[in-house]
Amino acid sequence: MKLTLTFLQILIMVQVLSGQQQKKQISAVSEKVFITAPKSVSQTPYLEITNYQFTDDNSNNKIDAGETVTISFDLNNSGKGTGTGLSLMIEDINKVNGLEFKKPDQLSDLKPGESKHIEIIVVGSWDLLNGLAAFRIIVQEPNGFSSDPLEVEIETQEFRPPMVKLVDYQVSSQTGSTLEKRKPFDLEVLIQNLGQGIAENVTVFVVIPGNIFCLTSNQSQEIGKLLPGEKKLISYTFAANNEYQNDSIEFFFNINEKFGKYSENGQVALTMNQKVSKETMVIKGVAETEVAIAVASLSSDVDKNIPVATEKQPHKLALIFGNENYAQSVNAEVNVDYARRDAGIFYEYAIKTLGLVEENIYFKTDATSGAMNTEIDRVCELIKRMGPETELIFYYAGHGFPNEQTYAPYLIPVDVNAANLNSAIQLKDVYKKLGSAGAKKVTVILDACFSGGGRNQGLLAARGVRIKPKDEELTGNMVVFSASSGEQTASPYHDQKHGIFTYYLLKKLQETKGTISFGELDTYLRNQVGISSIRVNGKVQDPVTTASPDIGQQWKELTF
Repeated sequence: MKLTLTFLQILIMVQVLSGQQQKKQISAVSEKVFITAPKSVSQTPYLEITNYQFTDDNSNNKIDAGETVTISFDLNNSGKGTGTGLSLMIEDINKVNGLEFKKPDQLSDLKPGESKHIEIIVVGSWDLLNGLAAFRIIVQEPNGFSSDPLEVEIETQEFRPPMVKLVDYQVSSQTGSTLEKRKPFDLEVLIQNLGQGIAENVTVFVVIPGNIFCLTSNQSQEIGKLLPGEKKLISYTFAANNEYQNDSIEFFFNINEKFGKYSENGQVALTMNQKVSKETMVIKGVAETEVAIAVASLSSDVDKNIPVATEKQPHKLALIFGNENYAQSVNAEVNVDYARRDAGIFYEYAIKTLGLVEENIYFKTDATSGAMNTEIDRVCELIKRMGPETELIFYYAGHGFPNEQTYAPYLIPVDVNAANLNSAIQLKDVYKKLGSAGAKKVTVILDACFSGGGRNQGLLAARGVRIKPKDEELTGNMVVFSASSGEQTASPYHDQKHGIFTYYLLKKLQETKGTISFGELDTYLRNQVGISSIRVNGKVQDPVTTASPDIGQQWKELTF
């Protein structure tokens, strides 16, 4: 019995000890798997994103198709611990298709008080659509001390093609007033991007005819980049040698850009012996707004595409004056804007559209009193010798002025000022000379006013009151087209670089190819000049047409 109890006791003791040992092993496993030793947090970084910037090529603050943009910011650590194991996380919230991100995967350690500049490159694919990209940018730190998120919204823009064209040209010469062999002449062409996209790698190559030489050595011209609406002026100097036999000179311009399909070639055709300006144009390129791109121009639409008459009119004469520069007699502030251009382009219409031969046209710009009187007397003498079938066109653009006592109107040569009208040319005398010369018809065109005002201001700045000029009597078979009436002024049309009266005169000759009755022209000028003057200059300007008693109302049926 005693042995039995001892055996049972031993068995119980073994079981108890065994259970205790098994329990201890389970506890040890639990400690190893689930318990993490605490880390020191006494020195931690404090990361901040500051100075965010978005940079794009065309500064439209959008991600354009085909464009590479940059999102940049500064990362600052104002904490006491070093930021280690840093990485950049970008979340594309709106999931815009066509965007590719290039970012540093791992950032270097950032010590307390340090700052670093971080850039993210975003590339828009060519199939990117209009939309809104939204990004959440975080600099991650493995212990949970990441930066606050930077949230960015940027518009995306689908591909907009450029369109590079030759939009205008002008020819000028410093060696003469006509385009002639052996005399260098300047050709200026205006290249413009009329598309809504940026044009890159733009080049212009001009194809030059044989026996024409480019003296500026820029037959091939690299322009580079043109923003929407931006324009570039290219100046060439050419000369034709004695072996050039054609009556015209044609230049072809091959224009290319990055894609090879968003440009148009251009052509410029010049005529030998055509009148050229001595003034060159300087155009500063300015990018236009995206909403509307205005086609740039060195000149007016009436200066180009001038109709050509099929028949010449050897019995017609023209006397043309364009007085613009009065700086020697008064001051530059009273110059007449565009008067020389008015006269020069009217000269072109007289030859090409009205059929006059060049030897029958007398053309003077900035004419003095002596020069004007000489030319008036010359054409009157020619009329008498050429016979009763001779017709005359007299054109004047410049200052007019009234006599303060008699109100008689005067034409003002460039060497005369309104303080002393002794050398000015009284309009009455002009009418008398032209009307008594015996011409079949005399057509007078006056783009001037005689009230004491002008395209810029009165010829004498001290004059504050305009005068209604006296109506002069007409003699002979004469019709007079005047730019304004009464106390009104004749105004410029700056957008078209002409006097507003001359612009619409030329516009109608261009539209009708010179085939229009004086009555139709009178109605057109009164309507168009009257409306446009108010719209453009905020002034009333009403053209007036008068005829001599010998013609009466029959003047309305006459033509040029």
